[in-house]
Amino acid sequence: MAGRAHTAARMIAAGRVLIGAVLFAAPDLVAAPWVGDDARTDGARVVVRALGARDAALGAGTLAAAGDGAQLRRWLLASSASDAADFVATLAGPRTPARTAVLGLAATAAVAGVIAAASV
Repeated sequence: MAGRAHTAARMIAAGRVLIGAVLFAAPDLVAAPWVGDDARTDGARVVVRALGARDAALGAGTLAAAGDGAQLRRWLLASSASDAADFVATLAGPRTPARTAVLGLAATAAVAGVIAAASV
Protein backbone atom coordinates (compact mmCIF):
# COMPACT_ATOMS: atom_id res chain seq x y z
CA MET A 1 0.00 0.00 0.00
CA ALA A 2 2.87 2.36 0.74
CA GLY A 3 3.98 2.22 -2.92
CA ARG A 4 0.54 3.31 -4.08
CA ALA A 5 0.42 6.02 -1.42
CA HIS A 6 3.78 7.38 -2.56
CA THR A 7 2.57 7.40 -6.17
CA ALA A 8 -0.63 9.17 -5.15
CA ALA A 9 1.37 11.69 -3.12
CA ARG A 10 3.59 12.45 -6.12
CA MET A 11 0.54 12.86 -8.37
CA ILE A 12 -1.13 15.21 -5.88
CA ALA A 13 2.10 17.19 -5.55
CA ALA A 14 2.65 17.45 -9.31
CA GLY A 15 -0.93 18.64 -9.76
CA ARG A 16 -0.40 21.24 -7.07
CA VAL A 17 2.73 22.55 -8.82
CA LEU A 18 0.80 22.78 -12.11
CA ILE A 19 -2.19 24.55 -10.54
CA GLY A 20 0.14 26.91 -8.70
CA ALA A 21 1.98 27.76 -11.88
CA VAL A 22 -1.27 28.52 -13.72
CA LEU A 23 -2.55 30.67 -10.86
CA PHE A 24 0.72 32.59 -10.83
CA ALA A 25 1.06 33.00 -14.59
CA ALA A 26 -2.59 33.65 -15.49
CA PRO A 27 -4.52 34.71 -12.41
CA ASP A 28 -7.55 35.96 -14.38
CA LEU A 29 -7.98 32.62 -16.13
CA VAL A 30 -8.77 30.75 -12.94
CA ALA A 31 -9.73 33.45 -10.47
CA ALA A 32 -12.46 35.23 -12.42
CA PRO A 33 -14.81 32.23 -12.54
CA TRP A 34 -13.85 31.41 -8.94
CA VAL A 35 -14.35 34.77 -7.22
CA GLY A 36 -16.12 36.86 -9.84
CA ASP A 37 -15.31 40.20 -11.43
CA ASP A 38 -13.29 41.32 -8.39
CA ALA A 39 -10.58 38.91 -9.55
CA ARG A 40 -9.66 41.31 -12.33
CA THR A 41 -8.42 44.00 -9.95
CA ASP A 42 -4.71 44.53 -9.44
CA GLY A 43 -4.99 43.68 -5.75
CA ALA A 44 -6.80 40.41 -6.42
CA ARG A 45 -4.17 39.44 -8.98
CA VAL A 46 -1.48 39.88 -6.32
CA VAL A 47 -3.37 37.61 -3.93
CA VAL A 48 -4.05 34.98 -6.59
CA ARG A 49 -0.42 34.96 -7.67
CA ALA A 50 0.63 34.55 -4.03
CA LEU A 51 -1.81 31.65 -3.70
CA GLY A 52 -0.29 30.12 -6.82
CA ALA A 53 3.21 30.49 -5.43
CA ARG A 54 2.04 28.85 -2.18
CA ASP A 55 0.58 25.89 -4.03
CA ALA A 56 3.64 25.48 -6.25
CA ALA A 57 5.93 25.60 -3.22
CA LEU A 58 3.82 23.05 -1.32
CA GLY A 59 3.85 20.77 -4.34
CA ALA A 60 7.59 21.14 -4.87
CA GLY A 61 8.27 20.49 -1.18
CA THR A 62 6.10 17.40 -1.26
CA LEU A 63 7.91 16.10 -4.34
CA ALA A 64 11.29 16.77 -2.73
CA ALA A 65 10.22 14.90 0.42
CA ALA A 66 9.00 11.81 -1.46
CA GLY A 67 11.96 9.72 -0.30
CA ASP A 68 11.42 10.40 3.42
CA GLY A 69 8.15 9.09 4.84
CA ALA A 70 8.06 11.39 7.89
CA GLN A 71 8.83 14.51 5.85
CA LEU A 72 6.37 13.45 3.16
CA ARG A 73 3.60 13.12 5.77
CA ARG A 74 4.33 16.63 7.05
CA TRP A 75 4.18 18.15 3.56
CA LEU A 76 0.98 16.26 2.74
CA LEU A 77 -0.68 17.43 5.94
CA ALA A 78 0.43 21.03 5.38
CA SER A 79 -0.99 20.85 1.87
CA SER A 80 -4.25 19.40 3.18
CA ALA A 81 -4.52 22.21 5.72
CA SER A 82 -4.11 24.73 2.89
CA ASP A 83 -6.80 22.95 0.88
CA ALA A 84 -9.14 22.99 3.87
CA ALA A 85 -8.53 26.73 4.27
CA ASP A 86 -9.27 27.22 0.55
CA PHE A 87 -12.53 25.31 1.04
CA VAL A 88 -13.61 27.49 3.97
CA ALA A 89 -12.60 30.71 2.21
CA THR A 90 -14.50 29.70 -0.93
CA LEU A 91 -17.54 28.68 1.10
CA ALA A 92 -17.55 32.12 2.74
CA GLY A 93 -17.06 33.87 -0.61
CA PRO A 94 -19.46 34.87 -3.34
CA ARG A 95 -21.59 32.39 -5.26
CA THR A 96 -19.84 32.25 -8.61
CA PRO A 97 -19.99 29.87 -11.59
CA ALA A 98 -16.94 27.87 -10.48
CA ARG A 99 -17.72 27.86 -6.74
CA THR A 100 -19.08 24.31 -6.63
CA ALA A 101 -16.16 22.96 -8.65
CA VAL A 102 -13.62 24.73 -6.43
CA LEU A 103 -15.33 23.46 -3.28
CA GLY A 104 -15.26 19.92 -4.66
CA LEU A 105 -11.63 20.19 -5.71
CA ALA A 106 -10.52 21.66 -2.38
CA ALA A 107 -12.43 19.07 -0.34
CA THR A 108 -11.14 16.20 -2.47
CA ALA A 109 -7.56 17.43 -2.28
CA ALA A 110 -7.75 17.93 1.49
CA VAL A 111 -9.12 14.44 2.10
CA ALA A 112 -6.79 12.79 -0.42
CA GLY A 113 -3.79 14.42 1.23
CA VAL A 114 -4.79 13.19 4.67
CA ILE A 115 -5.40 9.68 3.34
CA ALA A 116 -2.05 9.68 1.55
CA ALA A 117 -0.30 11.00 4.67
CA ALA A 118 -1.82 8.21 6.75
CA SER A 119 -0.70 5.64 4.21
CA VAL A 120 2.97 6.56 3.69
